[in-house]
Amino acid sequence: MKNRLTTLLKLLFVAGLMWLVFRTIHFEDRLVHRAGPPEQQAVVREEVIEIQGSWQSDPVRYVVPGESTVREALRGPRGDGTTLDVEPGFLTYWHNLDPFWFTLGALCYFLTVLIAGARWWWLLRVNGTDVSLAETLRFTWIGVFFNTVVPGATGGDVIKAIYIMKRCPGHRVPVLVSVIVDRVLGLASLALLGAVIVLFALDRFADIALAIWGVIALVGLLGVVAFSRRLRQVVRLKWLLDRLPQRLGHVLKLVDQAVFFYRGHRWVIAASLCAGIGNHVLSVLSVVFVGEALGVGMPGFEYFVLIPVINIVTAVPIGPNGWGVGEAMYKYLFGKYGAAHLTDVANATEAMGTRGVALSVLYRLHLTFWSLLGGLFVLFEKDRVTRADIDREVELEQRDGMDPPAVDG
Repeated sequence: MKNRLTTLLKLLFVAGLMWLVFRTIHFEDRLVHRAGPPEQQAVVREEVIEIQGSWQSDPVRYVVPGESTVREALRGPRGDGTTLDVEPGFLTYWHNLDPFWFTLGALCYFLTVLIAGARWWWLLRVNGTDVSLAETLRFTWIGVFFNTVVPGATGGDVIKAIYIMKRCPGHRVPVLVSVIVDRVLGLASLALLGAVIVLFALDRFADIALAIWGVIALVGLLGVVAFSRRLRQVVRLKWLLDRLPQRLGHVLKLVDQAVFFYRGHRWVIAASLCAGIGNHVLSVLSVVFVGEALGVGMPGFEYFVLIPVINIVTAVPIGPNGWGVGEAMYKYLFGKYGAAHLTDVANATEAMGTRGVALSVLYRLHLTFWSLLGGLFVLFEKDRVTRADIDREVELEQRDGMDPPAVDG
């Protein structure tokens, strides 16, 4: 009952966010007439139209709603002293999708899942399991399916961990540790990518740089404390963990256990982190190519600053695949930082915000399509995870019997 209530609240939260986002973007195509000095032009008139063909053509072809006559309009200065802009609606961007760039973006995402699965397989092998690469990739796709398609309190990480535990009986702790480490390394490599890229544009992204580097500094400090026995004794880490609320303390003990499990395999952690950075480069390129297919009009470099921030925020398991939160982040960040690239558009912030939401929704729908491959694996899985398996795992997670290995401090 509690899990169902949590799921319902998450879905209501996502629905509320989506409503707030979509009520602030426009769905109709419009001709916008501006007047005034070049630096202070104001909108004097708007016309709702239906664009015929590409919205990027000049002149643009359109019809007025309720009429059948196709008209043409040239962007730029007009004889009456106004300047004409064309602002496509939300769905018009989709109607003009470039199939080549979209396919390239889809291929990049497919490769990121394969690389992520291979990295997890490496971590599992270090832990002494005999699971094959093909099995790990299959369970990775199943995890993607549950993260993307299935709403609920149980995420894809738990599901794929249970599949591996059923495949490797007696390896419950190593498997859970590998999942935690894999997730932490993925987020850390994503933050590092954004932190390095933002150094090349500190004048435009100073606030983002401070946020990213602040997070990295905090995580780095915690990592130093976690790996150093002397510092653990100084800060009395074990004493602190024992006095936290039961559920939070248990999660942090698992993370602590994960750190010490790989303490003797630092080269594996370093290599996995580097592989993660390369994988996230592909992930951002996937969004860049889909944005190019839509005609978003933002330089590729800025994607490498904004997308890591968006992905880190949407990693918080509020709704399936980050729905709602992602759209809000795309609208805000693309509108704030991308408007400068729409110099010939009157409502540049609104227009780029609309393009950001169009990109976000299309990209998540494309991820949902790919995740259906994991759904097929679930259908044909012989030893399928059942509700009883999930409930049993949740029950075990809520106990205190799984303390980390004894360490000094």
